[in-house]
Amino acid sequence: MKNNYSIRKFNIGNEPAVEGTIDCKGDRFGFVDADGDDIFVSGRDLGGARHGDKVRVVVTGRRSSRDGSLKREGRVIKVVEKNPLNIIATVVYHDNRFYALPDDRHFGDELEISSLGGASKHDKVIIDILPGHTEGTDRAKVLAVLGRFDEIGMDVKCVIASHNLRTEFPRSVVKEAEALPTEVAQEDIKAAYRTDFRDCVTFTIDGSDSKDFDDAVSLVSTENGYRLGVYIADVAQYVTEGSALDDEAFKRGTSVYLADRVIPMLPEKLSNGLCSLNEGVDRLVLAVLIDLNDSGERIGYKICEGVIRSRARLTYTGVQAMLDGDESLREKYAEVVPTLELMKELAAKRIAIRHARGSIEFKLTETQIKFDGVGHVVDIEKKPALFSMRIIEEFMILANCAVADRYAKAKSPFVFRVHEPPAADRLEALNDYLEAVGINDRLTLEPTPKQVSKLLESIDGTVEGAVSRVTLRAMAKATYEPRNLGHFGLAEKYYCHFTSPIRRYPDLMIHRIIKATLHDGMAAAKRFCDVVDDAAKQSSKQERVAQECERKVDDYKKAEYLSHHIGEKYSGIISSVTEHGFYVELDNSAEGLVRMNMLPGYATFDPRRMMIAVGMKKFCLGDTIDIIVDKVVADKVDFRLA
Repeated sequence: MKNNYSIRKFNIGNEPAVEGTIDCKGDRFGFVDADGDDIFVSGRDLGGARHGDKVRVVVTGRRSSRDGSLKREGRVIKVVEKNPLNIIATVVYHDNRFYALPDDRHFGDELEISSLGGASKHDKVIIDILPGHTEGTDRAKVLAVLGRFDEIGMDVKCVIASHNLRTEFPRSVVKEAEALPTEVAQEDIKAAYRTDFRDCVTFTIDGSDSKDFDDAVSLVSTENGYRLGVYIADVAQYVTEGSALDDEAFKRGTSVYLADRVIPMLPEKLSNGLCSLNEGVDRLVLAVLIDLNDSGERIGYKICEGVIRSRARLTYTGVQAMLDGDESLREKYAEVVPTLELMKELAAKRIAIRHARGSIEFKLTETQIKFDGVGHVVDIEKKPALFSMRIIEEFMILANCAVADRYAKAKSPFVFRVHEPPAADRLEALNDYLEAVGINDRLTLEPTPKQVSKLLESIDGTVEGAVSRVTLRAMAKATYEPRNLGHFGLAEKYYCHFTSPIRRYPDLMIHRIIKATLHDGMAAAKRFCDVVDDAAKQSSKQERVAQECERKVDDYKKAEYLSHHIGEKYSGIISSVTEHGFYVELDNSAEGLVRMNMLPGYATFDPRRMMIAVGMKKFCLGDTIDIIVDKVVADKVDFRLA
């Protein structure tokens, strides 16, 4: 499947040229997407480019395509940027030779290995491709051996290796972390500029398997309504500018949450210790105190440095049970139950306010992959949609909005969380999709968040999840930016990420800016002018890498689960229709492809109506269908009709 890439135009002599990312099939040919019109590049004109490279292409002529139309043909004149991903392959042996079989067949089907580098048959390896003298003569050189292909967890190891994730902390970082104290220093607690919140009823609410707690909350009634306290671990107190810890956090950009492990942004001594708001211990924080009226509208806020002592480490399931009336838990946590009831009340008001404003709610099912003691997938479970989760979500949004409001209005150097309106071409494709599934509502090409929200609210039944996913894909990607451009999805004018400095670098950068301005006034932020742009770009880039790794690992693990159920029957929803067949999503979110050649009879694909027809039988988006698990290869699953 080809991606849409941004194109930059150049003039070289009289020939127009474009820049884009090339989609290759080995060294035989490639395509560069130019405003939806692919430029074909033959193997002899690739100029050493490989799949995923950013290239500059000059158009050299036209060639006939399969449908009889004339398509542009071009030549790579420059590799602007190499594909940053490592190439992962499996070593195979036949005809008295060793070959590398790339996991991603865009790099070729089979490459003779010129240097084994200590690898053996069936090993997973990282390779470099050595260009041959003619088309089809490329060879592979083994750069590193990852282990046997059937080793438990090798799929995750390959994803980590291909994306160059940093799994080990350099010695300089470990040394700095080890030098930090294990407890908060008394001089920091008693600093005149730091507010003491230890008498307040503060607590954390997180998942039952969470190891680090970087946000705590409090809530009290006031004469005008409510005062909400959001307390975020003061990571910037310990991760200082220019330190090895800071440099490593910048490079990582984010913690990566894979199905069976976490690759943290900061060492454990910080993330699970000194900067974790653990129950019953003193911890330094940045606090946002937000005043709201009886209706739940924000009427004021204050940002300050502080110290807290969390009264309880609560879980989402436990809080939900207490809100639902679990007497034993309510008795155990009697000190915080009144606050929880007040939080439930305020969160409901905040949800109503955001809904009225047009904040978009995507109806997507989240799942959790379960493992046995040795790392095998044993189940895929739906995550419960608990109101206790919404409470924390609403309070974190409130804090993020307040902080962004403060620094946007001050025109301070800052890192904003930006979500721009969707592009017109994506909306046109979405409207075609909606028509194909029988939804008459169409979005204007300049929609408001409210219009998108209303569309999703109007949909129910079997297509609800599929429409939510396709609508989400049509939206612009959220990014980090040094300028405020608003957040379309939340329908917010000002937004940032402030609440997770343990696991996100933008939050850490924001904390650093806040602390500087709290001590020395808003003018102190000027010294960050040169770094916020780099922080925003690097954080956006690393977030995309993390998301891709998380998605890929989930695909592998869901495929592993289904590999133990070959031949079994399931019911699912047709989630996507392509020229190759249609995808079916099961209730547990695992997905597989029913290929065209596996359908009983001559099949035709109708791209406008997103439908495949076999005689009188039609397979349409949103249809419920029974399938049988047929085949699993790596992260790809094939179904056949039951």
